[in-house]
Amino acid sequence: MQRIAFVLRIRPEMKEEYKRAHDNIWPELKKNMQYAGIKNFSIYFKKDGILFGYYEVEDIERTNSMVDAEIGNKWEKYMKKFFIIEDTSSPAIKKEMLEEVFHLD
Repeated sequence: MQRIAFVLRIRPEMKEEYKRAHDNIWPELKKNMQYAGIKNFSIYFKKDGILFGYYEVEDIERTNSMVDAEIGNKWEKYMKKFFIIEDTSSPAIKKEMLEEVFHLD
């Protein structure tokens, strides 16, 4: 099992709207994530707008190849209003991937 962790930055004043969007996640997006093998997915909010995300997969390369890019791009476009995007040369929302340095089962 691979554990994936990342951080993103949203506009702190949009926290409640961001949370509502995830309370009502699109069924087709959820189904696609499950099909691709994403499990135990959580997102946490820190008061300064930093989001910490975590999920597990059997094989990240396999998962990436199974994710439906069309639905993912549609969701990302819908969610873009929430994010502070520092690199405006790229249209994508950038996740900062984190390196695992310790794990205890």
